[in-house]
Amino acid sequence: MTLWSLLGILVFVLGVPAVFAVLYFLPQSRRLLLSIMVFSTCHIKKPLYMEVFFEPYRGVERGFGVTVPDLLFFGFALLILSGATRRKIIWLPYNSMLWVLVIVIALLSITGSAMPLYSWFAVHKMIRCLVLYWVMVNIVKERQDVLAVIYGLTSAILWQSTVVFWQKYVTRTVVYRSMGSFNHPNAMAMYIELVLPILTALVLGRLLPGRWNMAATLAVPCGLLAVVFTKSRAALVMLPATMAGVTAMSFVLKPTMRKVLLIISACCFAGMVVAIALPRIIKRFEEAPEESAQTRVYFNDAARAMANNRFFGVGINLFSWSLANTEYYWHVYPDRVEERNPEEFRDSPMGQSRLGTAHHLYYLYAGEIGWLGMWTYILFIARFMLRNALLYLRAKDVFYKTLLLGMLAGFALVHVHSTLEWIMRQTQPMYMFFLLSGLMIAVGNLVNAERAPAPRS
Repeated sequence: MTLWSLLGILVFVLGVPAVFAVLYFLPQSRRLLLSIMVFSTCHIKKPLYMEVFFEPYRGVERGFGVTVPDLLFFGFALLILSGATRRKIIWLPYNSMLWVLVIVIALLSITGSAMPLYSWFAVHKMIRCLVLYWVMVNIVKERQDVLAVIYGLTSAILWQSTVVFWQKYVTRTVVYRSMGSFNHPNAMAMYIELVLPILTALVLGRLLPGRWNMAATLAVPCGLLAVVFTKSRAALVMLPATMAGVTAMSFVLKPTMRKVLLIISACCFAGMVVAIALPRIIKRFEEAPEESAQTRVYFNDAARAMANNRFFGVGINLFSWSLANTEYYWHVYPDRVEERNPEEFRDSPMGQSRLGTAHHLYYLYAGEIGWLGMWTYILFIARFMLRNALLYLRAKDVFYKTLLLGMLAGFALVHVHSTLEWIMRQTQPMYMFFLLSGLMIAVGNLVNAERAPAPRS
């Protein structure tokens, strides 16, 4: 065991009780720490991110992660279990059992895993996501709690935008594709895709208190620019289209002159951005290598083959390992199957150039935990989407209705984008998805409580 692994274990063992103690003895700090927990999901980066039993593996998970959000939401979990919140505990929130089923299928996939330790890395994170979701459903009980979450989201976008602009124009450490505090430009793009539709909807409705409304108003164009600087081709197309859809729906919900002026201002801003960035954006699309697109097809072919050959797939978090070390390798090199010296080719730079992770989230799940696992995961996602849509239609309170509109748009966007990326398996976007899913269910509980008839005296 390395020093970093020992440190990671120590930080978790000591950090969680410390957070619980602060929450328990200083109840006035709870909403502040809730905002900090939400914000901290955007900056999961060393030294604030430690991987216990780290393995230099090219797959999604490389160790048992210990992050700042973990310390906070496990601390909140202890607070809820202690009864200190004095609120009824929802032991099995909506859809949680379906995620448990996905975890069970992932555990069953380990029975055929060639590298069980790598699979446990992924299962560990899936369980952490379940805890985060459970905490959000149980800790968000009032409108002020919802606002605390929104403040954290706003701060996260402003922080990432600041990091992007600082790296690009002050230190000039980033020349081509910006990634902020993330480990890949597409990860930051998909994280922002989840959040920006929410802030856009709330800003249009002017539904946040004074200074926070100004902060969110600033965060929307800054977040959009940060995505432009990632040069993520899918995000460059999908995010503006989604924000336009949210704007149109917001206007239909409640047309006002202020919204007209904001829309005109947004169009002028977008026009300037397009005028400045369009040549580089076009260049990004034109210079995208054809081989990259073809490799994605090969990845998907390999994932389907894994799912077809094994009922529970090759094992959660084992796609990349299986691709590099088994006969599935030749699914990404169908043009080199007839190599006279296959082992020599596999060790060559060319023979390593197409290895990686399937750029299709759903096929990645299929390859690793089988078709059953993939369809269970899709059902899990679909149930959240349906629930969100129904809550949006049911909500009467403008604030909650607007918030649910933004979340529905963000969820739809990332789930479509996930047909081109595996990024929703990375910690930051995955945490944000479960956090917002928990928020959506918590808001649904508030909506239902408002609709319930008042008790007779």
